[in-house]
Amino acid sequence: MGFWHDFSSLGDEWSWIRQTHFPIIGVLSVGMRLTDWGEGSMISGMGKTAKWMLMGLLVVVGLIAGVILVKWMCSPYNFTTNNGTITITKYKGVGGAVEIPSKINGLPVTSIGEAAFWNCISLTSVTIPNSVTSIGDLAFMYCPLTKVTIPNSVTNIGVEAFFGCQKLTNVSISKSVTNIMAPVFWECPNLTGITVDANNPSYSSVDGVLFNKSQTILVKCPEGRAGTYTIPTSVTDIGENAFLSCTRLTNVTIPSSVTNIGGGAFSGCNLTNITIPASVVNIGGGAFQECKHLTSVTIPTSVTSIGDVAFWNCANLTNITIPESVTNIGKRAFNDCPKLTSISVNAFNSAYSSQDGILFNKDKTMLIQYPMAGKTGNYSIPDGVTSIGQMAFESCVNLTSVTIPTNVTSIGQGAFYVCHNLTNVTFSANVTNIEATTFYMCGELTRITIPASVTTIGDGAFQDCFCLSGVYFQGDAPNLGRFVFAGGRGGLRTTIYYLPTTTGWGKTFGGRPTAVWKQ
Repeated sequence: MGFWHDFSSLGDEWSWIRQTHFPIIGVLSVGMRLTDWGEGSMISGMGKTAKWMLMGLLVVVGLIAGVILVKWMCSPYNFTTNNGTITITKYKGVGGAVEIPSKINGLPVTSIGEAAFWNCISLTSVTIPNSVTSIGDLAFMYCPLTKVTIPNSVTNIGVEAFFGCQKLTNVSISKSVTNIMAPVFWECPNLTGITVDANNPSYSSVDGVLFNKSQTILVKCPEGRAGTYTIPTSVTDIGENAFLSCTRLTNVTIPSSVTNIGGGAFSGCNLTNITIPASVVNIGGGAFQECKHLTSVTIPTSVTSIGDVAFWNCANLTNITIPESVTNIGKRAFNDCPKLTSISVNAFNSAYSSQDGILFNKDKTMLIQYPMAGKTGNYSIPDGVTSIGQMAFESCVNLTSVTIPTNVTSIGQGAFYVCHNLTNVTFSANVTNIEATTFYMCGELTRITIPASVTTIGDGAFQDCFCLSGVYFQGDAPNLGRFVFAGGRGGLRTTIYYLPTTTGWGKTFGGRPTAVWKQ
């Protein structure tokens, strides 16, 4: 007889054990069932007491194994082990008030990994143990936490560690934190105060605002702060993203001690005006981008550099004056400002100039930016221009026609990006490349002639030009990028026309049908 038969002699006692403990001992029993424990086996001669003792031993072993298995299967954490320490990589529990353990499997939990608690929408509070030294990037992103206390063991807080914690009202930073990667508390609209332990060697706080220890760098103003704010006179540097998305602030006073406005410093703020003091030398990339209520800005003569997209998408900005001191203007610094009518440059500026409110380099050989609300209708680029900068005419929806002079040899990427009402472009005969997205979404462009000088057309150069019915090539077939003629409305398919004396053409070109151009 087999294993189960031998224990069946226990009668009712065995029936109870089998019913109540089968989930625990079943896995252990399977291997035994595969072995003949009947007559002639070592169990066949056992009495009832011996069998009970053996069964008890199996139950104990099964219970231990079951507890270990259940604990492993039901653990609310995924984790990795490295050099005898634990990094939590994923929380998979039910949420609520969570206390992160200081040890897992007897090893210390020292790190909360990247995105470990990402989007745990049922999490109401979290207690971080004193064993943790690092909180990773995006660790608590989109968690509905209301308060966070950083324990004395933590030294590093990663990028966007508390991004999108919309219920967070207060953060306490311990004395041990020496590195905070900006932006940490972005999209926390109800955060009104950041408090730092007075013994912290790297950071400090004044009136709920986060600074470096010496208070020369303003690191972060909490997004829930409202009304007006005056930056202390000790500050020389407004850090990256320092006032990012502080939508409840209406006015910020910058003292004359400040020399640097960091990248993204006031991005997304609802400021109506800002006075930049004459001490400021650098305006970082995106410093005032999407300040949609900003109507005017005076750039002082101390400023030498304006970063990429510094004033991008300032919806109510009407004009900008560049002083003689500015020697660097980044890409798209004033793009996508729908009310910007002119960009003026001081005549003594050594790097830039302006003509009719349009920004050029000093000798007017490069057209850098045409203001979005500038001249309407037709525009003829001056004859001295040899290159058109990247995104130079981006979203200039008032333009209907542009004439490019013969001296132009280079047209930058996205130069006429989303010029919705552009119906006609006359090309220079010397242009060799049409860069990627040059005419992307020029929805009213119906036909265009490509000169024989063009040898390359980049990705998406004419993508989503919905009304483009014909492209006329004067020379041989150029090299094509991807999606050059992709898109179209109502089944309209662009036809590619070529001269009979040219080469490189087939039945289709760039996925569009071809036809001989009969002039």
